[in-house]
Amino acid sequence: QGDLASATGYFKRAADKHNPLGMLFYGLSLRHGWGCQPNENLAFVFLQKAGEHVVPHVKDMDPAVAGMAKDELAMAIYELGQSYRHGWGVSRNKKTAAYYFEVAAELGDADAQSDIAACYEKGDGVKRDMKKAAHYYRLAHKQGVELFGTSWIFKKKYDSD
Repeated sequence: QGDLASATGYFKRAADKHNPLGMLFYGLSLRHGWGCQPNENLAFVFLQKAGEHVVPHVKDMDPAVAGMAKDELAMAIYELGQSYRHGWGVSRNKKTAAYYFEVAAELGDADAQSDIAACYEKGDGVKRDMKKAAHYYRLAHKQGVELFGTSWIFKKKYDSD
């Protein structure tokens, strides 16, 4: 229990066999140094591969499998956004981070919905748009995300047109 090095080894083996979840979790392990030496550049490569690997296959998959693929794709895309937001393995770029957050948000990732909402609320990487901010905060809220100070999102003036 708690053997990060072994877990990271399994993630690497899965990633080497082109398994998208293996690529995702190996990338996260590399980014954060979970059971291995941190390597943000290589982490970014694996996170990018995870997203790219799933995209072409989602339409051809069994609907139940496609749903799982959509979830892992959303997580990989969200993590790419985090990479651009923080400059992990790539140059910081708020606009690109917001782009990835919005894609992952549309795929249903609650964290991405919260993050793109904050981007729209603050005008961080996107043009400030309080209606879009409210829209994404509401989506995240429907999934159980509770954010302090967002009661304003339920005001009628922030409803989408």
